[in-house]
Amino acid sequence: MAAVSIAGRSGWSDDAWSYLNDLRMPAMEHGWKLHVSVRPGDLDAVTRLVLPVLSRHVCHAKFARDPETLRRLNSGVGSAGAVGKAITVYPLAGTVVEIARELAAVLRDREGPRIVSDRRVDPRAPVYYRYGPFTGDYRTGRSGRLESVMTGPDGRIFDGLAVGRYRCPPWAEDPFAIGSGHRDEPSAPGFGGGRYKVTAGITRTPRGNVYRAVDRTLGRPVVVKQARAFVGEDDSGTDARHRLRNERTVLTALDGVTGVPRALDYFAHQSDEYLVMSSCGDRDLRRDVLRNGPYRDDDTRPARALSVLASRLLRVLDAIHGRNVVVRGLKPDNVVLDDSGPGHCHMIDFGISEWDGAGPGGATPGYSEPVLYATGPAASADDHYALGATLFFAATGMDPVIVDTDHGVNRDRTLACLAWALPGRAHREIRSSITGLLSFDPAVRAAAAERLRTGTAGTARRPARRPAHPRIDSDLLDEIIEHTTAFCVGEAHAIVDPERAARLNVPTSIDVYGGSSGLGLELLHHAHRPHVRSAVTALARWTAEQSRNLPPGFYTGRTGVELFLAEAEAEAEAEARTGAEADARSGYLVLPDRAPDGGPPEADLIAGAAGIGLGRLLLARHALRCGHRDAADRHLAVAADCDRMLTSGTARLTPTGSDTAGSAALREGVAHGEAGVALFLLEYGGATGDPDAISRSEKAAARLAAVTPDIIAAAAEPGATRRYGSWCRGLAGIGTVLVRAAERLDEPGYLDLAQQAARACAALAPRMPLVTQCCGLAGVGDLMVDVAEASASEAFRNMAESVALLILCRSGGTWSRPVFPDTTLARPSAAWAGGSAGVLAFLRRLRDRGGPRLGLIA
Repeated sequence: MAAVSIAGRSGWSDDAWSYLNDLRMPAMEHGWKLHVSVRPGDLDAVTRLVLPVLSRHVCHAKFARDPETLRRLNSGVGSAGAVGKAITVYPLAGTVVEIARELAAVLRDREGPRIVSDRRVDPRAPVYYRYGPFTGDYRTGRSGRLESVMTGPDGRIFDGLAVGRYRCPPWAEDPFAIGSGHRDEPSAPGFGGGRYKVTAGITRTPRGNVYRAVDRTLGRPVVVKQARAFVGEDDSGTDARHRLRNERTVLTALDGVTGVPRALDYFAHQSDEYLVMSSCGDRDLRRDVLRNGPYRDDDTRPARALSVLASRLLRVLDAIHGRNVVVRGLKPDNVVLDDSGPGHCHMIDFGISEWDGAGPGGATPGYSEPVLYATGPAASADDHYALGATLFFAATGMDPVIVDTDHGVNRDRTLACLAWALPGRAHREIRSSITGLLSFDPAVRAAAAERLRTGTAGTARRPARRPAHPRIDSDLLDEIIEHTTAFCVGEAHAIVDPERAARLNVPTSIDVYGGSSGLGLELLHHAHRPHVRSAVTALARWTAEQSRNLPPGFYTGRTGVELFLAEAEAEAEAEARTGAEADARSGYLVLPDRAPDGGPPEADLIAGAAGIGLGRLLLARHALRCGHRDAADRHLAVAADCDRMLTSGTARLTPTGSDTAGSAALREGVAHGEAGVALFLLEYGGATGDPDAISRSEKAAARLAAVTPDIIAAAAEPGATRRYGSWCRGLAGIGTVLVRAAERLDEPGYLDLAQQAARACAALAPRMPLVTQCCGLAGVGDLMVDVAEASASEAFRNMAESVALLILCRSGGTWSRPVFPDTTLARPSAAWAGGSAGVLAFLRRLRDRGGPRLGLIA
């Protein structure tokens, strides 16, 4: 189905969707909308039934372009909220119920995947509804995630992104009868004929949820796994239910194997199916490593010895292979630990496993995928590769590199990361074993497994190959910077081209953190390179043209966008400035009197008063540089208001998650904590010279310095989470503020503390998976550059170069033309916080031995 049409309406298509645009439809930012769920093979037939209904109403609509596109949507790989949404209807206000009932009538008894983000109109028809955005108004939220934003009548913000459950903004009243929507979850008193009472959820996935429950008949805890009908359906008709049936078959074949759950029951509920299994524990290897730190043979905790974990996993794997089963799905998420003994472990999730050479197929990128053949049965040696990748995670807390299209490049970069994480003689044997297991040669993998069984890892014929690293020098940095700048220029051109942006799935937010403004601000530092000026001009013009309901924040709002437009000096910036000056005649930027959730206004650096004030100081500096004294005064007045909000306590920090495991120093961190407030106060005192402001900055810096030694000590603990090293919530950001405090306040002790923070970050860096600014290695590298320049220390410059090598080891491509993964670890993007622009900023500063850094006043 390449296109759809209705007389009197315009239609067009892109690579994923065919659109119908009704010229009678008024502009609507959000409202009640309808989704029709369809199986891929039924797409054309259902479209023919839907079009006559839509022709009788005023509405927009879009249709999955073809069955293959719909198959990808229904797989859930991209988003749980996208599953089933073959057709979307955007009705005129007040007509949603009428259209929905007509669609339900013509589609009665049709089948499609359940749309978990919506409610069902009729239990016998695949028509669903929810309140959501009609236009693509996106912004970066406090968590750094791109949010689809809706603004209610009272000005409150609601995230309109479809997720794995139904959500509705408080201002919207359900137009359908109360209780008409079908629940997705089993409800009390139980399910399976009332036998199983759900006590907790374990995971929520597009293919089905997994629950903890109690078997009321036998009084024992169980795990219940759901498979949703028609989700993940391939061209043969195999879907999630077939994989669950396969898991039941495999578990029956493995009955009695230690370290494998028992299949206890199997039943259907409506069109979904459920497998009941014995419970193996509540702690998987991924969560265990992220909470308690990596496994190492030199760990003082015997239960966390990597070689012990390896031998126990291999013992379970050998028993499974003894029943002629190949797991195919071995990964950290599917290794469950319990407290019955040190390191006791189980393997779960056999949905894609093969028994006697038969199974539905499937693979996990980085774990089983690199060695599985496209055709033919899997082999036990395939599981040995997944075992090596799982042990790599246990040793580093990182998944294997998967950003390159060449499995060999990914594997070699993974081994390079292993060499960083497990250096020296003490780890030679286990490093050799993991390297052997990650070989593409099945015989080498089998030999490595045998050495693990017999405990003779050190007797390998050849020592483990340590991948060669390049030397970080100015020539290599120049090549990398030139290549990365060209990539960012290409992404900038894609952002301003709607068709290309949709085809390449390029984010089109306009803020600094994850959008066009952050990318543009970094590209301005490379204006001497080919095509950069034209790209920035186009990006600035496009940014200024976007109609967005932006909050006033710096990194995620209007203030940062204004800074980019001011710095870009493009035609679009001139037009935007004219409007801004007109607004200024009746006042200036109005600061929020409450947060989007109705609470006190935020004080933080990313979205709150500290960031707004910092951005206004930067805008004031730019205005003075351009000779616009009046504009500078207006920006300084806003910064003064931010200072008063922070001083009076009107704006408050709400560092969500600071009391949870793994959150590290979020309460003190720079993004949403005290370090960010201190940074603004330091810059405000320095910019104004006001004695009271300087005094407040001195107190803020002293408070931060007082808590930093404890944070550094916590970061050195064996179980310290890697987040202690991050820019946004950990020591990389705190250290940056301390360097600034040392400069602004002439306090050498603060620089000493920043050096200690940098050393702590250097120790954590080998197990930080992200290469990005936020939560990643680029933020750590920037701290090393700051400390190196402030202390004139080659030792810290060497640390910065080591961070650059780690970034290359976590990336694809060649050493001089790298492909930097974004926060998904699987694809590149050009965002500042989570993509290549932020990495480029660090590499530029490393080459230049310092230089401008976003958010700091020179």
